[in-house]
Amino acid sequence: MPRVSVERLKAGSEVTSIFLVKAKYLRSFKERKGEYLTIVLGDSTGQIVAKVWEKALETDGICSPGDVVAVTGSVTEYKGALEIHLTSLRVLAEGEFDPREFLPASPREVHEMFTRLQELMQEITNPHLKKLLDHLFADQERVRAFITAPAAKANHQAYLGGLLEHTLNVATMAGEAARTYPQVDKDLLLSGAILHDLGKTGAYNYTRVIDTSDQGRLLGHIVLGVLDLEQEMAGIPGFPVGLRLKLLHMVASHHGRYEWQSPVRPQFLEAAILHHLDMLDADIDMFTTAQGKGKREGLRWSYNKTLEQYIWTAPPGAREDGPEHEGL
Repeated sequence: MPRVSVERLKAGSEVTSIFLVKAKYLRSFKERKGEYLTIVLGDSTGQIVAKVWEKALETDGICSPGDVVAVTGSVTEYKGALEIHLTSLRVLAEGEFDPREFLPASPREVHEMFTRLQELMQEITNPHLKKLLDHLFADQERVRAFITAPAAKANHQAYLGGLLEHTLNVATMAGEAARTYPQVDKDLLLSGAILHDLGKTGAYNYTRVIDTSDQGRLLGHIVLGVLDLEQEMAGIPGFPVGLRLKLLHMVASHHGRYEWQSPVRPQFLEAAILHHLDMLDADIDMFTTAQGKGKREGLRWSYNKTLEQYIWTAPPGAREDGPEHEGL
């Protein structure tokens, strides 16, 4: 079946396409007996609400969040937002669709990002760190997971390729920080930046929806990263004990605070820099995402739950909302 993406839907058109079920809600009518079904459908370009007015109970029993469904219906506009009035829905079996079409992905080209990350690895001269990185990224299964995984479920770079994008941003800034501050151990900082989120390759599931895996919930990506890195270093004969401890500490402390799931706080310069660079890239992405949403939806402000604050999203040059003050 030819697919029509969410971003191409227009009010007044008929739609026959394939979408991912992201959520569903069965509700009762307010003014008459019976129920209607609201389904949130999505793909890599966005999401849209769909309504089932007839046979809602029957349709509710057919599909579940995470299913990929073939639908037909008509696109309407309600309170300024598009929605689909569904007339048919069928759950697709494995092999009838490409899962990658239903998850958001980094706007940057994955292989270009990984090539740039490999170039940064080549700047490392410490033979032990160089051997560790070469060994880790010689594993093609690990590389596939590393370049595909999201950086988060929701907070920042929550899309395919997000982990690679975030890691490259942090590693690039780490290189600049080392050039700015000559007292910094560049090899250590750059290695820590590349490896700090290694545990995220196993902390998330991302075949149909991006969600936290069982081990991600039970252990968290920091503990997973420490365990993975410890095992890899243990397999390298002669890896220095002090260097091992420093790398493990950088992974363990990169969130910076106990309430942010770090078991320890940064206790030496390179660990402290890594924490701040990690936070900086996450904050930049959250502000950028909010501004993009504001532009698309015509919003002046967007509330971010993670930052617990409103973000100003009006276009440059926009006038303040409020009374005029002529002559000032």
